[in-house]
Amino acid sequence: MFSTTHTKNESTHNEMIEIYLFINPIDSRCLQAEKEVLKFVEKSTGKIRVQFIPIHNLSTVTQYLTTNNLSKSDLNLRNAVCSVTYDICLYYSAATMQGKKKGRNFLLELQDALIEQKKSFSEALVLEAAKKVKLDIPMFLEDKELEFTKTSFEADQKVAREMNAFNAPSCVLFSDQHKDHGLLIEEGITVELLQALHNPNPLIIEARNQMISKNGIRSINKASLQVL
Repeated sequence: MFSTTHTKNESTHNEMIEIYLFINPIDSRCLQAEKEVLKFVEKSTGKIRVQFIPIHNLSTVTQYLTTNNLSKSDLNLRNAVCSVTYDICLYYSAATMQGKKKGRNFLLELQDALIEQKKSFSEALVLEAAKKVKLDIPMFLEDKELEFTKTSFEADQKVAREMNAFNAPSCVLFSDQHKDHGLLIEEGITVELLQALHNPNPLIIEARNQMISKNGIRSINKASLQVL
């Protein structure tokens, strides 16, 4: 076995890591992945840029229904899931216009209410989460209805398609260690895995490569992307 922790001397303070976490905002597994990524950021000493990107399509809706043992043939239920998820995506996009960190905090507050506390989705619940993270409420509600917000959501879907992130959660990791490609993680997104993949110790290269192969982690060609 190898250690997944590294000291400040082993880490390069100037190294930039970029993490794109693709999520379904109403999925409990995605909420857990978000928490793991934020733990990784908290424990790291280098520079990290994190983006939570909601993805919403027929596949993620079906995936959500399957994971939660809900009927995939109930059209009313499917439409309700689609509607709520799309609304949350737009609210999140509107929140990020007041800062990405505020947007993430808003999303986490809303997810906690919906997923952990099992509350029903409503505008009142959205506003409660928005007030907790100190969003400008009139601006937030106005931004949610803008055509620009819908365009921003569509741009996020394009990012997901370009990175082959069709499942939620999916995580794409770029770093200075992998200048030409990124790593697409679709299973087991944990702080330990992220630390192991990022560990600069040359002695664990073989073990890291075995981990990548075992976990089905795929490579993303950075040169082919138009979104970076």
